[in-house]
Amino acid sequence: MNTSLDFLPDRWALLVLPHGDHADLLAAAARLAGRGPVTILDGGNRCNAYVLARAAGGRPELLGRISLSRAFTCYQMAALLENTPAGPAPVLVLDFLATFYDEAVSAFERRRLLAGCLVDLRRLSREAGVAVGVCPPKVASPENGALLAALHAAADGVWSPPPALPAAEAWRLF
Repeated sequence: MNTSLDFLPDRWALLVLPHGDHADLLAAAARLAGRGPVTILDGGNRCNAYVLARAAGGRPELLGRISLSRAFTCYQMAALLENTPAGPAPVLVLDFLATFYDEAVSAFERRRLLAGCLVDLRRLSREAGVAVGVCPPKVASPENGALLAALHAAADGVWSPPPALPAAEAWRLF
């Protein structure tokens, strides 16, 4: 992934990533911290502090500019977004839908919370750009697909990596 993400005001980008592959977003956060404060909201416990520290070159002044908050339920993610103040700091959301894939919460409730989150993502993007990373659900279901489709429709841009090439087959000589 090209991690020179453009964080443009009044825009938010959706990044559909393979499972657990948020290292490039963490590298982007470290680079952005060179310019000022950065906010990371982690929905899938994807913020690896070691990867972030390496990306920041171990510079404590960069790491000190990064604010990290974690959500473990879709209710907590909705509250994090609602309570994050809009400002000039770019916002990176890691594995946003991970908490919304919890089928212990009714489909209606997950859709309702997602609608509020979309309003907050737009609000947060007014002054600074927002990048939202998502991973496809581990268990495919129409409801989980609908959540991802709603994000696709609301985002100002969508990026996903090209599909992996199939493994090369060994040539059979005989």
